[in-house]
Amino acid sequence: MRSDSNGYPSSGSSWYIVILLFIAYTFSSIDRQILTLLVGPVRADLNLSDFEISLLQGFAFSLLYVCVGLPIGRLVDVKSRRWIVAIGITVWCVMTCACGFAKNFGQLFAARCGVGMGEASLSPAAASLISDSFPSQKRALAFSVYHLGYPIGGGLALIIGGAILDALAGIDIVNLGILGDFKPWQLAFIIVGLPGLLVAAMMFTFTEPARQGLAEGVSVPESIPIQEVVAYVRQRWKAYFALMGGISMLGMLALGTAIWYPTFLIRTYGLSPSDAGYSYGLVMGICGVAGILSGGFFSQYLARRGYIDANLRTMLTAAVLKTGPLIIGPLMPTVEGALTVMAVGTFLGQVSVGVSTASIQDITPNQMRGQITALMFFLVSIIGIGFGATFIAILTDFVFQDDNALRYSISLASAIVAPLVCLMFFFGLKHFRANVLEQPSKKD
Repeated sequence: MRSDSNGYPSSGSSWYIVILLFIAYTFSSIDRQILTLLVGPVRADLNLSDFEISLLQGFAFSLLYVCVGLPIGRLVDVKSRRWIVAIGITVWCVMTCACGFAKNFGQLFAARCGVGMGEASLSPAAASLISDSFPSQKRALAFSVYHLGYPIGGGLALIIGGAILDALAGIDIVNLGILGDFKPWQLAFIIVGLPGLLVAAMMFTFTEPARQGLAEGVSVPESIPIQEVVAYVRQRWKAYFALMGGISMLGMLALGTAIWYPTFLIRTYGLSPSDAGYSYGLVMGICGVAGILSGGFFSQYLARRGYIDANLRTMLTAAVLKTGPLIIGPLMPTVEGALTVMAVGTFLGQVSVGVSTASIQDITPNQMRGQITALMFFLVSIIGIGFGATFIAILTDFVFQDDNALRYSISLASAIVAPLVCLMFFFGLKHFRANVLEQPSKKD
């Protein structure tokens, strides 16, 4: 692998790594989000409530995700990141297929836990690989391309799920010989889970980049005791609190809305599951891609103009602008209006996705990046994935006490959370700037 004068890989090699990680993230998002479109048949066949469905969508996924995330983050800082990603992909693909064999809530809950455990390996390792492939001023765009996997994968999950349900419309049971009988929703899990195993093998088609931006006095990667990592974060708590707190609540807002929006379209406007999947999948895919790329380009534009807080400033701008569409979208009188307003909200919401990971790298030494990135995803999982879907379900089941009030639950959740995100990012700006200046990466 050729390197440039600063020790980073060549441009072609760096972007090859990003594209492979993007493909992995796309499959990760498909396997994670496929349940979103299958709420109706899963709920009916297993006799579940919205609250139980929310546990499968959020808490079950995040339970092991958060438990193994920090240990994996420590491994990322010193061990082969290719192997970590390859093993993680294999685990989540197998467990996605296992969802298709589930016969009750407990079995499906356990399989979803396994999906989360496998996916916990990807983003910390990807953050480390991308940070070692690009100098700091170019990372935002690279991370944005990687994070395109979320809207593309999420959109494909809805579209693929809709296609499967359409293809099997009117068929109650499909017999697969010695494997037994399967419902259409069970086949959907198996179909989307298997192809990702090929992506695991692709992780060995590149050479890992040399580690860059090591802390002062360190020439080789070494395991940093967890207490030193905690002390480092505690000394800079104002920047990390604003950044991680804001990102976590942003995840709560975005993921909770994305998980429940297709169901909202079905309940409120009478769309079929496949129509809801196609329409919202296209919105998520097209507007999500545009938003993420716009965030990367806008951050690089601000960086070229001398803003060392370009990543956080980009996130603040997007958070302020998207508050209105997220609140108004579910209240629109027509499905066209709901999708149009949410398209704007999705675009603005995805602006922050790539730059959020880049912002963590901006204030973190190399040998702590895996652990601190894992900490960020720990919080995003607990607050965002774990509580985002459940918060909306709690409002529906226990506040409004009406399945058809889901639209008001989504709107109210946005009205509560979005302003808090804006405040956290705003008050963190000056602390973020101070910590960026401490980093060895500023010498790039």
